[in-house]
Amino acid sequence: MTRNNSIAQGLAVAALCFSLPAAAADLPKKGKYSGHYGWTFIGQVQQLGEDRTVYAGVVPGVMFNDKGKGFMHKARVDCTLYNDVNKGRANATGTCVVTDADGDKIFVEWKCAGVMPACPGTERFVGGTGKYKGITGKQTFQGNFIGDTGAGWSDWKGEYKLP
Repeated sequence: MTRNNSIAQGLAVAALCFSLPAAAADLPKKGKYSGHYGWTFIGQVQQLGEDRTVYAGVVPGVMFNDKGKGFMHKARVDCTLYNDVNKGRANATGTCVVTDADGDKIFVEWKCAGVMPACPGTERFVGGTGKYKGITGKQTFQGNFIGDTGAGWSDWKGEYKLP
């Protein structure tokens, strides 16, 4: 192995270590955060007349903390969705499971209402596993739909507290 290869491999390992999510010992007992996740809708769509459409399914994606590290950074997000769009106005509810790289989970309930293609709303943490066991917190968020593509993103901003 050449010296340049050794240096390159060392830098690659260091970069990987710096990009890993926070361990339980590094996670503060309470904090504020903001993040976003991109998603794609998978499910069923029903037309209920000319001006009403109902969507039921899931919107999986990946969360990125806006700081580029820390709470929920690079975590998988799996949300259920029930969205009743009547005359261009969305009224949606669901739940989410946020899973970090260690396999620890945060459970979320959410609801939103607004004029499409946006749906501003609120979320709350209702529990978790591993380092998130007993987590509570509340957030505001906005779901954003990209036309009729079945894709979009959500911006989350809030706070959490661990026991």
